[in-house]
Amino acid sequence: MWKTAAGRSRRGRGSKVWAVTILGIFLTALFPATSEAIPAFARKYDMSCTSCHTKPPRLNAFGEAFHMAGFQIPMTIEGEIRKKRKIGRVWSETDLLNISAVRGTGNLAGLFQGGDRTDFNLIHPQEVELYLAGTFTEQIGYFFELEQGTGEIEGKRGGLFEEKSGFGIGKEFFLILNLGELFSRDPAAHGGMRGTMVMGPMMMVGKIDPSTNFSYPANRQYILNVPGRVEAGGLRRFSLAPYAFASKFFGMETGQGEPVEVTKEVLYNTTGDLGLDLHVMAGRFLLQAGVMQGLKSGGTDVNSKKDPYLMTRMNFGGEEYLSGSLSGLVYWGNDTGRIARGEGSTETVLIDWLRYGFAANVKYWLFDLYGAFIWDRLQGLPAETRAALDEEAFGFTVEGDTLVSDTLLLSARYDQLHAGGFLSQRADGRVVTLQARHYLRDNFAFYVRGSRNLRERDETPLQNFRNLIALGVDFVL
Repeated sequence: MWKTAAGRSRRGRGSKVWAVTILGIFLTALFPATSEAIPAFARKYDMSCTSCHTKPPRLNAFGEAFHMAGFQIPMTIEGEIRKKRKIGRVWSETDLLNISAVRGTGNLAGLFQGGDRTDFNLIHPQEVELYLAGTFTEQIGYFFELEQGTGEIEGKRGGLFEEKSGFGIGKEFFLILNLGELFSRDPAAHGGMRGTMVMGPMMMVGKIDPSTNFSYPANRQYILNVPGRVEAGGLRRFSLAPYAFASKFFGMETGQGEPVEVTKEVLYNTTGDLGLDLHVMAGRFLLQAGVMQGLKSGGTDVNSKKDPYLMTRMNFGGEEYLSGSLSGLVYWGNDTGRIARGEGSTETVLIDWLRYGFAANVKYWLFDLYGAFIWDRLQGLPAETRAALDEEAFGFTVEGDTLVSDTLLLSARYDQLHAGGFLSQRADGRVVTLQARHYLRDNFAFYVRGSRNLRERDETPLQNFRNLIALGVDFVL
């Protein structure tokens, strides 16, 4: 009877916390403000941020075309040479403000409610990013990101984790080349082929996010990732991120032997890793192919094998306020990770990792619905390893956003994870998140969010919380 009463008490507290979260979300509608924009590309081309974004950071159709054109107005062949000066043999923007911006994101206050433990923290934004983006020439663009980050979970040798803070190269750092223009001597050939509009082929090389062109990109979400918690080198709580893009496997390591957080966004759906990407768009169809260095490999790969991928996307609609896209993906990881030969074994083996799935996006009027279903399968496992783990996993994420007014955006996201990996460690997850963003300007927003664990709470790093409530900020200047 005591356990039953205690359980009811905990459920009662959880219900109250959830009710307060929902109330807080809708209270943000009570503070109206004017809305305008000033970030880098808006300054350069004298446009509003909403020319490219529904609300930052989500891109609209024009914003996607702007990215595809190598950070240029589509079909203009740069069109901003009058704002450039020549440095040696390279053109560069005269005004630094036209190519630079600063973004700050993260929770200002966060409350995690578990069973008998509640963590409440007052913190500063987790990430402050400085980026430089523009065009060197009519055919060559660039995106360089420098980041001051705090609390990001990284694995260390020996199966340990740490919360890292520091300044350095951020998520993305690449060149983008318009190969169609670079090697074409016929200006009339630009942008067309027998009546079909063609953009590209484009090549991105460096530290890239290949999922930029996916129907559900990893780097452009309204509901931001929440860092996990490390205690004494072990993971007490995994980061909260879209489960579709998570690594999904308990006991996984990089090729260099560093453990990988189960909810880490990896492979094609990384927020940034070394690779080379080629994509071309013809009419409504986009074809993308490329190679990545490997699972969080950095500048070295243990056996020089690379991970190829292929993605196709079809756009639809574009009339009467309805548009969207459907994408299909396959990614072949070659010796891209390690896993123990058996439960508790100190010997590890390199494994192949197959990822495949699809994503879709539908926009109607002021409503945006998008989601992804991604499967993962480990291959090339020894017999003793297969006996101790689940070699298949999948994740599902769906999110809906709607603009209630010019300054208020409401979001809801559902995440489901069927994890793989060693059976003695694995756990599954289901989380629902509600969020409201109040925009003081198009490029400056405060948000309040609530995330609730829908499964039975336990002590695994995936399930040891009941509710998360957070107040945060997301701005770009």
